[in-house]
This record gives sequence, C-alpha cells and structure tokens, in this order.
Amino acid sequence: MALKYHKLFIHDHLNARELSEVYLSDANDFGRLFILLEVPKNKIDQQPLIDRIINEAATYFETAQQQNPEILLEEILHQLNQIMPDIGSASKIRNWLNQLDLAIGIISQDDIFMAGIGNINAILIQHNQLTSILEKNVEINPSKIFSDIISGTLDQGDTLIVSTDSLFDYISKEKIKQLAKKYSPQGTVIKTNELLETVPDFVTFNSLFIKNSTEVDLDAIPEKNEMPEKEESILTIKSPNIAPAKSKFGSDIKTKTVVDINGFKNISFFKKLQRIFSLIWLFFVVVKRVFAYIFKHIKSGLLFVFSKKYRQSKETETLDSIKNITDNKVSWWQNLSLKKKISLGGFFIVMLIFLQSLVIMTQQKDHEEKNEAFDEAMTAIQANYTEMEAKLIYNDEVAAEEFLMKNLEILDNLQAMSPEQEIEIAKQKENLFYKLNKVRHINVIPEPVELFDLSAVIDTPKNIVQKNGQFYILVDNKLYTIENESLNVITDFTGQYTAEAMTDWSNENKLVISTIDEAQKIKYSIFDLNSKKISAVFEPSANNTTVTDLVIYGDNLYALDAKNNQIFKYPESGAGFGKGVAWLQQDIDLSTTNNLTIDGSIYTIDNNGLIRNFLKGVQEKFDYDPLRPAIGPNTIIKTFKDSAYLYLIDPQNMRIIILGKDGKIKDQYASQKFDNLIDLAIDPEEKAIYLLNGEHLYLLAINE
Repeated sequence: MALKYHKLFIHDHLNARELSEVYLSDANDFGRLFILLEVPKNKIDQQPLIDRIINEAATYFETAQQQNPEILLEEILHQLNQIMPDIGSASKIRNWLNQLDLAIGIISQDDIFMAGIGNINAILIQHNQLTSILEKNVEINPSKIFSDIISGTLDQGDTLIVSTDSLFDYISKEKIKQLAKKYSPQGTVIKTNELLETVPDFVTFNSLFIKNSTEVDLDAIPEKNEMPEKEESILTIKSPNIAPAKSKFGSDIKTKTVVDINGFKNISFFKKLQRIFSLIWLFFVVVKRVFAYIFKHIKSGLLFVFSKKYRQSKETETLDSIKNITDNKVSWWQNLSLKKKISLGGFFIVMLIFLQSLVIMTQQKDHEEKNEAFDEAMTAIQANYTEMEAKLIYNDEVAAEEFLMKNLEILDNLQAMSPEQEIEIAKQKENLFYKLNKVRHINVIPEPVELFDLSAVIDTPKNIVQKNGQFYILVDNKLYTIENESLNVITDFTGQYTAEAMTDWSNENKLVISTIDEAQKIKYSIFDLNSKKISAVFEPSANNTTVTDLVIYGDNLYALDAKNNQIFKYPESGAGFGKGVAWLQQDIDLSTTNNLTIDGSIYTIDNNGLIRNFLKGVQEKFDYDPLRPAIGPNTIIKTFKDSAYLYLIDPQNMRIIILGKDGKIKDQYASQKFDNLIDLAIDPEEKAIYLLNGEHLYLLAINE
C-alpha cells in the first residue's frame, strides 16, 4: 500500500467530556477500514451503542466479498443507514444522532473513499493549499443518515487529515500544514503531540493523518523518556489542567488557561467522600427525628397512664375540638346565602365530575401507553423480520432463526388491550409459525385431515393401535374401537385394573396391555380381539416393577422399565408369554427414557431428545443429523421391521419427524393443530401417519 497513515488519539477516559473511539482494521485485499467516532458524554451509558456501530461496520468489511472498495463502502453505509435510527432510539437521548460526529472510510492503495456526519473535518493539503473536502452535516436525515461519498487519489506529497474540531481549536491549520509537509504521518503526530502537552485533560483529540509520502519526509524523534510508538498504536497522553493563552498576534498554538472545578466531580475518590458525608448527615437527622418522636409519645403515654387530670384534660380537649369543629361547620353552612349554598353544591358536583374525568383520563393515558408499547412491539417485530431476510441472503439460517426467536419472545410477553390487538397478535403468531418452520425446513400443515373427533366421548386418551384397518384407543380403564364412524367401548377394566400402556401383537389378533391392580402390582393382560375378552394374565419378572412402554417383536414382548434402568424380554409361551429376563447387558441410565421401538434393533428416546440404538443388549453407535429446534420432552418414537425410517412425534414443537435409520432427515411436519400430541400409528404401507392429538385423530399423508 503506497499511502502511510498514523492516528492521534489523546483521551482521558475519566475527565474527558466526550466518548471517543478510533478504529483501524487489519489490511486485506480491499484495503483498510478506518472509523473516527465522538459523542458528548451523558448520564446514560452510550458505550454499547458506539461498540455496535463499529462492530457492524467492521464485521461487514471483514466478511464482504465485494472487490470494489467504493461499492463496498456504499454497502457498509447502507447497512449503517438501516440500523442507526434504531440505535438512536435505543440511546434514550433526544436527538442523539445529531450529537454524533462520525467519519468512516476505506484506504485502498493510493485511493481514499470516505463519508461523514456531524462536526468532522477532512482537510486536504495539496500544492501548499488547504482545502476542506467534507461538508459538515449537523442536521441528520433519519431516513438516509449517510448520503454522499467523497473519493480521490493522493498524489506524492499530498496529505489528508480527518479530525474532530478540537485539533483545530488548539493548533492553527497553517501550523499543521507546515508539519504535514515536512514530516511523515508518524512524525507529524509526534510533533503535534508536543504542541498539545499543556492542553487540559478534559479535551479529546481524535485525528488520522494520511500521506502519500516522499523520500525527503522526516521522522520526528520523541522527547526524552518517550519511546516512539508503532504506526498503528494510539497516543494517550495525560496533561495538566492549566494551559498558556495564545498571543493575539497569531501564535500557532491556540491554548488558554482553564481551571475546570467541575472536573473534580468526576474523580471517584471525591464522589465516594461526598456520598459518605451525605449518608452520615442523613443518619443523624433520622436518629434525631426518631428520638424526638419516641420521647414525645412515651411522655404522653406515661402522663395518660399515671395522671387522671391529664386524661380528663385530653378527653375534654378532644370532645371540645370535635364539638367546635362541628358547630363551626354547621354555623358556617347556616350563615351561607341560598346562592352560595347552590354555588357550593355546584362546586362539589363539578369536583366530582373533574375527579371522574381525571380517573378516565388516567385510564386513557394508561391505555395509550400500552397501545404505544404494542405499536413499538409491532415495529420491533418488523425490524427483526428485515434482519432475518438480510441474514437469509447470505444463507445464515441460524442467525435468521435467532431473529425469529426474538419475535416469539416479544409475542409471548405482549398483552392485548382490545379484541383488535388479540386478532393482530394471533395473526402475527401464525405468520411467525410459518416463517420459523420455513427457515427450519419444516413443512407446515395448515389444516390436517381429521378422521375422528373423540371429544364427545373421551378426554384422556393414552395409546392408539391400528390393526387390520381398525383403530383401538386406550383411555383410562377402557378400550375403544372406531366402527361405523362411531366410538364404541369393547372392554372396561374399571374395578379390576388400571391400564397403563398398550401394544399390538402383530402375529396374533390380540393386544397386550400393562395394568396395575389394587395392590399396586404390575400385570400383563392379553386381550383377544376375536372374543373381546382377556384371554390370559401373567405377572412380570420380580425385577420388573414398573412399565414405561412395551412393544412386541418376533412374538417376544419387550418392556421398558425406566425406573430400574432395564429392558425386560418375555418370550412367547403357549397363549401368552414366559418368564421375563433382563435384556440389556450394560449399565445404562434409562431414568429419563420415554419409550422404545423395535425393528430387530431397539431404539429408545430420552426426555432430552437423545435417540439410542441397542443390538443384542449392547448399545450401538447411532449418529443422526441435528434438528432445529432440538427434540423436546415427551417425544414418542415408532418403527417396524421392514421400515427404513423412524417416526417421531415432538409435542413441545408441534412437530412430526421422519428420520432415516442412516441418521438423515427425510421430512418434518408441523401444524398449530398439533397442540397435544399423545401417540401415533403408522400405516403398514408407510403412506400415512395416524396422530392421536388430544381428543382428535388426524391423518397425515407422507411425501413419497
């Protein structure tokens, strides 16, 4: 890069009256980004706002693919034009943008591209002439903060100085011109710093010197005890509070004697000392009042208890006071003329009306404030949608999803003040549901096909089994079937058992149901669908004390006992099943496991969404694609022998997941109707999924 540059940054963070920052990026193929920024200090912390402006510009510069530096600067300014009105609003400082001095530009070989707002100077020293090339823009247009870009090439010996006003308040432009022509940018900064040694420490200097250097440029030597700094370092110098005044005949140094008494208020020690004395004084005032109050009431109490005369005098005084007040009020009212009585009555009526109006106005103001908060929330939602779309342009789906989650949080915390707002919130939630699932690559089903409405008969279903074209639904202690478009009870366990879980015995026309009797013992009941009766009952293994889920595979019954961290296997024996044995050969924590399914291997899913695969009692490695969002609690997993997929219902995220057994995601479906997913059954031909959602049975067609 042909140009040389050096920055002058003199800033006392404690006593300075401004917040000031200077930023120079690392050099890359496009050049180098520079930012000078300054804003008056305020009681409100503005540092996060400054950091955000610099971070947005620097991040865009570092990640951009644009090769043309001028177009790249235009894109950076466009990005800042979008976010800075929001930053100005977030500052909570009136006209914050109009107080901001900001210069931003790119140095690329011999070329400079720059824009600025506020009191920023850009002075070009060329052919012994000083030219201001940047117009100061104090009044900011919020719709387009940065409007124009200045650009040009520095010839050999030319210098460009980008600076805030303070530099030219203390050193004349002619003197700076002389230094810039004679020295390199680093030498100019060193010599300038020597001229500013006596400037008060509350004054900040923020400047950048850029020069197309010549061979005759000099490098200044710092004063004693001052080591020359690297070209990219920041000069931070503390100076005394008193500076000599400038001669009226035109000295190059424009300084003045300044004693800033208010500066002591910014010293931490004096702040703490003042606070300590204030607290001590307040303590003694409170103590004095407390003792005076206590003494007065103790004295009155003692006199009232021990002095009959004092009691009588107080009683007489109180009664006389009440009587005098009453007599005076009655006499005052009686002495009033009829006109005054009417006027007084009218006054009280007006006061009542006024107070009522005041209450109404207060309520209206509160309503308006809440409406304003509602409008602000809607504005924030639209801003987040804009940010989301910007992230999607660069295929950053994770960042886009973060903005959508912010909208979800806003809508969850938003309270409607009218039916119209309730409708708007519902509309926004529906819109967000579609956008969020689109980013996550989840198919949204607006209106799933409802096969049957169970709400007229049942309210707490547990399991569903599809067998030979029939649906069997376990509800509390009853087993239902859907026949001729009606829901009918085929058995009732009430008074005998409490039904817990149900599974299909695919090789037999039977169902197996786990139950708990009155003694709280588990029993397995085999229900014959031909006779509509329980054909056999057998007790589990002694170690099998609970049943979380059960499934039959190859005429063997497998029961998940999450409490005991075990899966028990019961082999077929006659019309039922034989003695159960522990199937797992490893010590594995199954305490949060929801259910299991089998296709030769056993798959389980935990409450944290972890899917595990077991073969012959030993856990196998099973890697699968990460899902967005992560699988939630109470998820159910199903499969069968000849299927290539795992089918999951994720109630928390209103989602159906079809996951290949190679770990690849085949499809995902979501619907706002999936608000209480309980269980699912899979069509044997894998063309449809039957979903038990609360009291509704839905049909979901599977994409080929």
